Amino acid sequence: MSEEAKLKEDLERYFIELQNLQAQYEALRSGLDALVSLLNEVRIVKEELKILSALNKGEKILIPLGSRVFVQAGIVDPSKILYNLGAGVYAVLKPTAAEEKLAEYEKDLSEDLGKVQKELAEVARKISIIQNAIRRIQEKLTEKRK
Repeated sequence: MSEEAKLKEDLERYFIELQNLQAQYEALRSGLDALVSLLNEVRIVKEELKILSALNKGEKILIPLGSRVFVQAGIVDPSKILYNLGAGVYAVLKPTAAEEKLAEYEKDLSEDLGKVQKELAEVARKISIIQNAIRRIQEKLTEKRK
C-alpha cells in the first residue's frame, strides 16, 4: 500500500471517528441542557414551596397551567404536600420533608451535571485531537500532490 493510500485510509478512519464523537457531544449537550432545566425547576419549586407552606387553609392562589394561563385554587391543607415519586405514585409529605427530598434531588442533579460537564470536556478534547490529526493528514496529502 502506498503512503498516499495509507494517509487516505487514516483520513477516512479519522472522519468516521470525528462524526461519532460529534454525535456523542451533541447527545451529551442535550442531556446537559435537560439537567440544567430540571435543576432550575427544582430551585423554583423549592422557593414556591416556602411560599405555599406560609399560606393558610382557604387562601386563594393562582396555579399556572401553561403559558399565560392560570387557574384559581384554594389551599385545602398547607401541611400536606404531594411529592411525585414517579410512575404516577405520590407521597403525602409535610412541607419540610418535601423540601428535604427536593434538596436531595437538587444535589443529585448537580452531581450529574458535573459528571456530564466533565464528559463533554473530554469529548471536546478528543474532537480537537482528531481535527488536528485530520488537518495534518490533509496537509501531507496536499504536499504529496505538488
